[in-house]
Amino acid sequence: MPFDLNDLPDTAADIAKHLEAAGFTESAQLRQTLALAEEVGEFVGAVRRHAGMARRPGPFSDVEAELADVVITAFVTAHTMGIDLRQAVEDKLAVVYTRGWRQAGDTP
Repeated sequence: MPFDLNDLPDTAADIAKHLEAAGFTESAQLRQTLALAEEVGEFVGAVRRHAGMARRPGPFSDVEAELADVVITAFVTAHTMGIDLRQAVEDKLAVVYTRGWRQAGDTP
């Protein structure tokens, strides 16, 4: 099924609706915050496995899938919290691009 990143806000709203219909209604904001943290942890684990820093190896496809879970869950979390994530990212990028960048050869 073709997917456009511009569809993420609507997809997040649909996922949130399904979660609610399935009975996940208590502490929705907290639930989504914890779900986002869990997905980030799974992404880190996939990176560690792929990099050979874990007890078992893992393919790069796991890294890709887990990062996708992070993005999807971030959009669902934003929807649940009433955050316009597109606008929040745009606002944050305006700040990021005003920061200085370390030049090659600079020491941290």
